[in-house]
Amino acid sequence: MLDKKTLRIMQKQRLADYVGAQRVDEEVILRDLLFRSNQWQAAKIIAVVLSTASEVNTQPIISRAWAENKRTVVPKIINKQMIFVEITAHSTFYVGQMNIKEPTDSTIFAINLIDLAIIPGLAFTRQGERLGFGAGYYDRFLAVFNGDTVALSLNIQLVTTLPLAAHDQKVSHILIQS
Repeated sequence: MLDKKTLRIMQKQRLADYVGAQRVDEEVILRDLLFRSNQWQAAKIIAVVLSTASEVNTQPIISRAWAENKRTVVPKIINKQMIFVEITAHSTFYVGQMNIKEPTDSTIFAINLIDLAIIPGLAFTRQGERLGFGAGYYDRFLAVFNGDTVALSLNIQLVTTLPLAAHDQKVSHILIQS
């Protein structure tokens, strides 16, 4: 089995190389699965990342949440800690740490109020195991978060096994194109 560092490099490249109509179609299917899920239907407050170019595009998720009057919070890194900040159509952003867009606002949103967290990652197993980007922010968040969690996994992100450590946290639901 590959070590995490090697697997991260490989997955980042695979995601960067996966472009075009097939990927767009797969992302549409994944978002549709999310919108039809019980977790989405029940949630009033959604946590989601502001996606980078290689990740599943989350802008349509944010737009749909607002259209359904769901509150939306996104992660922001401050002093090596991940907090969540509520965003609206009027929020302003800048490119923060790890080259990820972050809101200029830094008002901390209480994580115990979040109903559903959409968890990013480089690779996933059907059992909910996840390979993150290596900073540990989401593993620390998942260790204390009690709400529902879901990940949208492109087919190229789905693997049978991952090299896991004791601190690695699972995602409750992995959505994949069947």
